[in-house]
Amino acid sequence: MEYEFYLDLFFLWVFFLDLLALYLASCLGRMPVRVPGFLAAAAAGSVCNCVLAVFPVLPAAAELFLAAAGIGSLMCWMAFSPGTPGELLKADGLLLGAACILGGSLFSLKEIFWLTDWESLAAASGAAVMAGLFFKMALREKERGRERFLVRLFYRGEQREFKALADSGNRLREPVSGKPVSVVYIGDLKGFCDSVDGVVYIPYRAVGTRAGLLPAVIFEKMEIVWEKRTVEIQRPVVAVAREPLSGDGGFTMLIPEQFVV
Repeated sequence: MEYEFYLDLFFLWVFFLDLLALYLASCLGRMPVRVPGFLAAAAAGSVCNCVLAVFPVLPAAAELFLAAAGIGSLMCWMAFSPGTPGELLKADGLLLGAACILGGSLFSLKEIFWLTDWESLAAASGAAVMAGLFFKMALREKERGRERFLVRLFYRGEQREFKALADSGNRLREPVSGKPVSVVYIGDLKGFCDSVDGVVYIPYRAVGTRAGLLPAVIFEKMEIVWEKRTVEIQRPVVAVAREPLSGDGGFTMLIPEQFVV
């Protein structure tokens, strides 16, 4: 019995599967999606699989191990740029898990619903995107209120770092510009901006008090670092609280949740 093997179609098939697996892995591990890296990783994985298909010089078990460990690690390195061997191992495990989910989905679609290869791929693609969005939202909701962010404030050529909490209940706004307002404990600003060019006042309401005003400083710049990303905010408005924001010192600053959503 003879079979015709179309290398170009096989390349496209594996390429799309690799893209879906990388996307699912990024959602499961809350890793950023880098489109150029994903495309390069999927292409590299597809090329390697084409080589193994055309030149099957290794036993089946060895090829499976090479695909899972060698090719998978190469794809994770290109797609996610892990900084340590532990991060690479974690990404490799997530990619392997995503590949198993996709493989099982494709098999089920073909066997149960009698779909063709490309029909099952299209259906699995839609299911993978929906599943990825669900995993991402579920993990973000689970970690909400516990995640801390590194925040840098810049003023007069100096900078200071703070550990911040993204507060979903922070509705403070600067009255004139309408900018969202962050809050920092005054004790953490000593030696950093002891003298300022000017102060604005932010109206607020809180439990136990009818209303009040918080003094605030307009800094030159704010940087928020998380998930290997940096968000830069020009001329942020930061209110100053006279009492510590966290009883256990878990954070020293509150930032609006919209900055990191």
